[in-house]
Amino acid sequence: MTSNFLKFTVIFLAILIFICFAFLLYGLYSKISNTEGLTSEEITSYSLNLSNTESIKDIKIINENNLLFVISDNDQIYLIIYNLDKKQVVSKIGK
Repeated sequence: MTSNFLKFTVIFLAILIFICFAFLLYGLYSKISNTEGLTSEEITSYSLNLSNTESIKDIKIINENNLLFVISDNDQIYLIIYNLDKKQVVSKIGK
């Protein structure tokens, strides 16, 4: 009886591990894939209008409404403060 119970326990735990692994893979897939999708209208409403030579080096959260972007343009670095509520650039520092 003990060996049957032990076999049942091992098989039951193996099935639980398999189910948990499947849920883990599903969770990773749903986290990685962007199912919401932004429309082009939403993308342009949050656009910083950067040129091809400019790139975002860092983003910092100032508060719940403002973001600080560190922008690099070849050798120059400047900062942009962007307001999320107004969807506009509040100020540019540098350049």
